Amino acid sequence: MCETTVYLLREGREEEIMRDVMLLQPEGDAFLLVNLLGEQKLVRGSIKKIDFLKHTLVFEEAETPASR
Repeated sequence: MCETTVYLLREGREEEIMRDVMLLQPEGDAFLLVNLLGEQKLVRGSIKKIDFLKHTLVFEEAETPASR
């Protein structure tokens, strides 16, 4: 199978946010993630890295207006 584990890069550390992701869909300024069980999560940020061999995707946390 080709499920992906999704991580969020926050303060230099990769935090797992969802396993077995089957769908990644852009939704305005965010991305909708849907896993094998149909669970959904909306993630704001930019794609930092996709590793097809390891089945991983890393998002970089979106900047907040205060941090710009």
